[in-house]
Amino acid sequence: MMNQLHTTPSEITDINSLKCKSTRNGSKIFIVGHQDFSLDSLASMLESAGDNYLVSCVEPGDACMAKFVAAEPDVLLIQNEVLREPIEQFIQGILGEFPDIRFLVFGKNMSDDHLYRLVRCGIHGYVNERMSGDHIKRALESVIAGQTWIERHIMERFISTQHDLDQVMEDQFYARIEQLCTGLTRRETEILCEVVKGLAIKQIAEEVHLSHQGVKMHLAKLFRKFKVSNRNQLILATFDEISPVRDLSILLRNGLTRRMESAD
Repeated sequence: MMNQLHTTPSEITDINSLKCKSTRNGSKIFIVGHQDFSLDSLASMLESAGDNYLVSCVEPGDACMAKFVAAEPDVLLIQNEVLREPIEQFIQGILGEFPDIRFLVFGKNMSDDHLYRLVRCGIHGYVNERMSGDHIKRALESVIAGQTWIERHIMERFISTQHDLDQVMEDQFYARIEQLCTGLTRRETEILCEVVKGLAIKQIAEEVHLSHQGVKMHLAKLFRKFKVSNRNQLILATFDEISPVRDLSILLRNGLTRRMESAD
């Protein structure tokens, strides 16, 4: 995704290679940004931190991705002005391709709404003009340790909004379940409920007080209504019907496949 940070070829240059010695336990920090006072100040501050960091600074451009991969950094610091719209796609693309990277954004004049948006995109922290050098060092230490560095009022807003979002999602699920059940009989709904629990036919028969044949008869009707041929397919089809996400079962299978391929 960083190869989308286009500049002209003449602008694709190393700003500098800060002479921070890397210790065995040190962390590599890769900074992407346009050379200006804020970046110079940030780089100088990191340089003064001693020998804990190995820092690389580069201008954004076509060569950025190759340099990033070669550096194998622990932390990616990107200047806010460099982020491309849509920010969500840009940030999630980097995090998807490099899931172990710790991602911070730095810059000036970042409103609370913008910071909130960055947090929702998945960044691990940010550095703005309100933060002192000590704050910046602590921010890096926190994100390197696997934590986040986000101001309390932004995090509280995120948590509050996330709770509201969860409630909206839950309401959507219940509404879709109600709609689903309008096409089923009471018995079919009862048996579908037990199927979703993963129960075998014998167990379902005991739960709903029907014979094995009675359960099989209602299952056959459910199979026809959902256009499936077995209970596993019925469960997946049910989730597809009620999920606000289109083709949930396909997304699940694709996600599992990618996970298995990446593990090989």
